[in-house]
Amino acid sequence: MSDDEGNSWSFQNTGLTSCDTKSLCTLGDYVFVSTDENVFGTADNGISWEPAGSELNGTYTKNLTECNNVLFAATYLRGLYRSADTGNTWIAVNNGFPAKYAYYLTNDGSSIFAGTYKDGMYRSTDMGNSWEPVNNGLTELNIMAIICFEGKVFASTLNSGVFVSTDNGDTWSQLTTNIPSVKGFAHLDGALYAASFGSGVYKSTDIGETWGTINPGLSEYDIWSIGTSDTELYVGVTSGHIYKRNSTGGNWSPSSSIGFSACVGSLSSCGPNLLAGTHGSGFHASTNNGASWTRITSIWTVETRAVISSEPYVFAGTDMLGVFKSTNNGGSFSMSNTGLTSAWIQAFTICNGKLFAGSGEEGVFVSSDADSNWTPVNTGLESLNISALASYGTNIFAGTSDTGIYISNNLGVSWEAINAGLSPKKITCLLSNDNYLFAGTRNNGLFKSIDQGLSWLQVSNGLPTQTNIRCIHSYDTLLLVGTGNGEIFTSMDDGYSWAEITNDLSGLPILSLWVFEENLYAGINAGGVWKLPLSMITKIDEMESGTKFHIYPNPASKIITVETAQIYDDGFVSIYSLAGKELIKQRIDGRATRIDISNLNAGIHLLKIRSKEMVSVAKFLKK
Repeated sequence: MSDDEGNSWSFQNTGLTSCDTKSLCTLGDYVFVSTDENVFGTADNGISWEPAGSELNGTYTKNLTECNNVLFAATYLRGLYRSADTGNTWIAVNNGFPAKYAYYLTNDGSSIFAGTYKDGMYRSTDMGNSWEPVNNGLTELNIMAIICFEGKVFASTLNSGVFVSTDNGDTWSQLTTNIPSVKGFAHLDGALYAASFGSGVYKSTDIGETWGTINPGLSEYDIWSIGTSDTELYVGVTSGHIYKRNSTGGNWSPSSSIGFSACVGSLSSCGPNLLAGTHGSGFHASTNNGASWTRITSIWTVETRAVISSEPYVFAGTDMLGVFKSTNNGGSFSMSNTGLTSAWIQAFTICNGKLFAGSGEEGVFVSSDADSNWTPVNTGLESLNISALASYGTNIFAGTSDTGIYISNNLGVSWEAINAGLSPKKITCLLSNDNYLFAGTRNNGLFKSIDQGLSWLQVSNGLPTQTNIRCIHSYDTLLLVGTGNGEIFTSMDDGYSWAEITNDLSGLPILSLWVFEENLYAGINAGGVWKLPLSMITKIDEMESGTKFHIYPNPASKIITVETAQIYDDGFVSIYSLAGKELIKQRIDGRATRIDISNLNAGIHLLKIRSKEMVSVAKFLKK
């Protein structure tokens, strides 16, 4: 927010649970912002934000417009919504509007125009009660931006330039001036402006008849957004910087050079590469443990929602272009969508050599070959909004955003619900770890199943109550979860107790976690990637209560004996480094198990006993 015509800016994100913001809209004293999770409103110029109603909670809301004191919202997968009470409540208004991806909204006070991705332009002349397609003359149906100006409607397309209508959208014609990849329009003092991705800013002073560039002073020509104040024109560029120019003319000058960090929603690694998929900033790879990043431009959409790797393959799920595949550890990608009828992919898992993809609106797809020919496998699923996938052995688990968790024990041929003890049924993430299954929920913490999902038990000892679990990751003996409040917790006893390791991490929510090269990486919403050496995860003492065995001698140099209170015929004893790497594993031998530690490095190690009856952890010192 800036209150001095863009001379200075400050972050104003208090109350936003998503900083993946899409568009701004004003109504009276309120400012509204759409995000990938809801619409938020502020009545104090951004000092604090709160959700604008609950109907759009969890909904990717791309664009907003205000018409005659009524708000309209364009969403992905759920169509169009209208609010007549300043955002307090919303109702769907999709009569005649079948499109999946509502991308852009604008109005002239009487007609409302909705531009879509893949389905062209729609118009309503009765405040959203009904819609009709108006595509006569459009040679492309991917609409990027719209503006109503001086009796005309201008619409930009993804690949075919800008079109104009002089009859309220009934017919369209292409501009004689080629303005490529326009991301937004604005007008100020009678002039019309277009922001081009790659060619800078165009201006027209004759209602769009002729255009010319006005780029002096701009050092970046990849323009993402454009807006105005009373006297200034502003553009936002790829780096996150803002430039401004006075409406009377002159050169562009920097308005803000505040560093904006990406919303990193997915992390992975493949070979030497650490990989980061972002919400809005593209796909990136690092070969030096995150010290520097390179954008992989062969994934040309900026929105990546899921990443999975199986060396040398990497698969990236996007929210508008389906799946991209890499065969060189993420160095380059190509689209891999044969048979895939959904463009929105937000989860992956691998089971029995088959790749499964969860979509936002069409359920689960499976690919059985390296060429990634996809087949839908949804029999038994009550919801097709797949938020998470996991697998163990021959079982596949699918988490949904509204009807809980499903299991398939026949590689997706059929599914059945497994929700006994699970509440609510809004699943954010899944993890299968040995014989255990974990499920993160939107507002009720973490659940665990020891019987492949037949029953669930909440395991939130040490976690804040009603926690929004955003991500979960495991590495050897470590379990790690990230929350909507910007916290990271770890467990070394299979989730029975948790200790916070957030330390000086800044930002929220925690969207993704990954361990690579002895470091824990965290992807933050509008916070980029953070790194913590695993050796700094030291809160083991908080997890040692209830230890049910004795280690002697301690310290020791060659042999230790682990004595248990009873015989565990099905048990294992494992030794780990403090970083969580498993070094030794052997079966429990009666009540006294001897372990050769002569090859271990000197220092503190963790010893963990696991059986069907119990899990217990303690430390010992190798001399």
